[in-house]
Amino acid sequence: MNKRLFFLDNIRVFLTILVIIFHTSIAYGAAGSWILEDVDKSEVNATIVLLTIFTAVCQSFFMGLFFFISSYFLPTSLERKGMSRFLKERLVRLGIPLLIYYFVIGPMTVWFAKFRDQQTLVQFYKDNVWSFRWTFFGPAWFLEASIYFTLFYILFSFITKGRLKKKSILFPNGKKLVVVAIVIGLIAFVVRLVYPTGTGPLELQLGYFPSYILLFIAGIIAQRQGWLEQIPEKLQRIWTWIAIGMIPVLPLGLILTGGLEGDVHFEGGFNIQALLYAIWEPFICLGIILFLFSFFQRRFNKTSVLSRWFSENAYTVYLIHPPIIVGWTLAFHGIGLPVIVKWIIVSALSVFACFIVASAIRVVTYARRVL
Repeated sequence: MNKRLFFLDNIRVFLTILVIIFHTSIAYGAAGSWILEDVDKSEVNATIVLLTIFTAVCQSFFMGLFFFISSYFLPTSLERKGMSRFLKERLVRLGIPLLIYYFVIGPMTVWFAKFRDQQTLVQFYKDNVWSFRWTFFGPAWFLEASIYFTLFYILFSFITKGRLKKKSILFPNGKKLVVVAIVIGLIAFVVRLVYPTGTGPLELQLGYFPSYILLFIAGIIAQRQGWLEQIPEKLQRIWTWIAIGMIPVLPLGLILTGGLEGDVHFEGGFNIQALLYAIWEPFICLGIILFLFSFFQRRFNKTSVLSRWFSENAYTVYLIHPPIIVGWTLAFHGIGLPVIVKWIIVSALSVFACFIVASAIRVVTYARRVL
């Protein structure tokens, strides 16, 4: 059990760093929405294309894998603590940071990035925060969604009363994974007819949720059925190559359907681009996740003082990374460097600063109980 904890903790650190680089990529040209963007995205260039492909690949798997890892530990935690204590601790662990981000980190970052020269912080809060005119979940939408998922899991556990663990569920073979990928893609395509990517209530981008829900459920089953020890090496290799082979399919498909002429509608709607994107994502997702499980089990299934330090601070890093990215982006604004160079520098500085600041925050009394 301990070895599995080590490689899953190390994957979680990797994903946290990837979140920082992902949001920095949007600041420097990738498609998507971020608090502060430092480039003109009106004209497509090589940097914008490369960063958009990078973020599209990341989007396909990294938040879903976060849900998998978080749900993997839920069954044993619920059994050990009991329903009342388990629910209380989860709400504290998720709810307090969510409130801190929503009412402090989120609005203050937005104000400093966009409105500090237009109105005072007090006026900004009065107009947009306390009035609930805008929402400020930001990356903390993951905590919001995790609360909902936790409540559904508790309800499910109460209804089933542990009957699920009595059933033997083997790890899906290659054919089943293909079917799962296609079905999840088609469901995502349908959802995006109503909620295109980037949209949804309370900042929950529902167009991505079919894979999030699947991976949350898969994490629970994986823990009960020992799936992480059952994944065939051959299956992992095949799906790694499937993911690699699928990466260029999306940009080529967009080019063939009018992307170079500005006809880009892959976010949603009843069109071939949206269908291609929805089907493309699950294949990339499953391939990369299986690769990461294999790679981290073989190479990083261990712990050290440094890796424990990274793991202990990763949650806080996730919470505080937006203002740090914005700060570095502003610091390099106007400096005459190629955009790709700025992206690399700001990404590296943001990762370094986030972990240092997170470590300092967790020294504060009672902070470790929540973070």
